[in-house]
Amino acid sequence: MSAIWIILTMAVAVYALRLSGFLLASGSLARGGENVLQFVPVATLSALIVSGLAARPAEGTPRLLALLAGALAARRSGAALLCILGGMAAYWLLRLL
Repeated sequence: MSAIWIILTMAVAVYALRLSGFLLASGSLARGGENVLQFVPVATLSALIVSGLAARPAEGTPRLLALLAGALAARRSGAALLCILGGMAAYWLLRLL
């Protein structure tokens, strides 16, 4: 029965967190707060990339080369979709080799 209470408590907490975002959306942030929030997407992407590279050390080389292929596709095209497709295509091709 304790697992049910933990799940319900977590559900209420997540709902309250999401609801607070809607309720506070009309407010304004300080200038420093807006500057900090500009780096959230870059920090999130960096965390995903580093955790993906470190997840399986045996696949480090194909993942690193796929990362470079995705970065090259992003640099040349500027499109996020081509970056993802280029990186995934390179990763699967390198895994087949």
